Amino acid sequence: MNDIIILNGSDPAGKIILHKNKVYRGINKDFVVEYTIIYYLCLQNDLFGRYIINTKIADHFKLEPFALIFEHERVKPYIYPFEWTLLMTIDAAYTTLNLVVSLDKIGLGLKDGHRFNIAYHKGSFQWIDFGSIIQYKTFSWMFEEFMDAFINAIICMANGVRHGDNVSTYLTDVEEKKYISLRTKILDYAHIGAVTEAALLLFQWIKFYEKKINLVSYHSNIPEAVLFPILQFTKDFQIRDVLLISGEYPTLCFPLAQNDLSVTVFHENAECIDFLYSQIRGKTISIAPVYIDFLDPNGTNTEPKWLKAEERFPTEMVIVFQHFSAINSDFVILVKRLKAFTLSYAVLEVDYPYNGDMLTAIKQEFDIMNITTEGYHLNKRLLFVKAK
Repeated sequence: MNDIIILNGSDPAGKIILHKNKVYRGINKDFVVEYTIIYYLCLQNDLFGRYIINTKIADHFKLEPFALIFEHERVKPYIYPFEWTLLMTIDAAYTTLNLVVSLDKIGLGLKDGHRFNIAYHKGSFQWIDFGSIIQYKTFSWMFEEFMDAFINAIICMANGVRHGDNVSTYLTDVEEKKYISLRTKILDYAHIGAVTEAALLLFQWIKFYEKKINLVSYHSNIPEAVLFPILQFTKDFQIRDVLLISGEYPTLCFPLAQNDLSVTVFHENAECIDFLYSQIRGKTISIAPVYIDFLDPNGTNTEPKWLKAEERFPTEMVIVFQHFSAINSDFVILVKRLKAFTLSYAVLEVDYPYNGDMLTAIKQEFDIMNITTEGYHLNKRLLFVKAK
């Protein structure tokens, strides 16, 4: 068991364990009775796979000093909250509140309310920190943390910024008074244990911002000269997961997913990601939309403790539109960025006739395998390469 990784954490109940691409949670002996009860209450009330990540008791896996071990369904890829859009953040908030209300009905609660305890997984958000579920009423601290994390983020994103510490900057005087009044009322409910009432006010608050979202359609007509050779390549080389740097073809993710591919979509336009998310929310689908700039993938990742994008999103094949067809790009930097995200192959949209500097840069890191003979949209073609 030399490949076991036990993650550092401050949860007294136990630790997260990584082993052979599986995720376990080891429970310390003093908490075994509590979390056995919590587990079966959640199981009997159908919370796993609905609000909580699918979880089971791992009878097949033993590790000292843990007296009880759970296995959680693995979330891949893991998208950090600063890579969510407004609509994604709203849905994550709804799931958290639905969980809180559901737990309260069965005599359980939640002790944490920050955004890093929930993750996007196969079309919906799932609570991933099983250790933060408790045999008590949800703490008022949880509601305070929830507002600092979710409500403040939603207000900031609704005003065009990803997040800000001083939320009052984005509120008028009237809005700030309402903010203070609502926050006070919610915490008053939480202090007396009126969990459902506190959650209902938060639902209404979030719904106000959801109604203000104006979704822009980003449906794109995918030429057969684009779709067919990519699908054929994935079949020929038995590729299962791809990273789509979508450019003007963001909806290419849908036919790819329909062909049993797992697709991660990068786009630097929040409206584009919100549109894609609106089309998949609530469905069990293998598309993961990520609000990220391929040219600066860690621009919003300011904490050294968080994994870099290159560590979380490497896939068997990266498909890149637009970037490599730009004549004035710094191709050496672009190719190195591409190499960081592909484990094996890449498909690049290029202009014909080809740019010599681009081909030189690509040949430094990749072997050229094929290029489509059929052009599309101003004679663009697809270049297929393999990492050296």
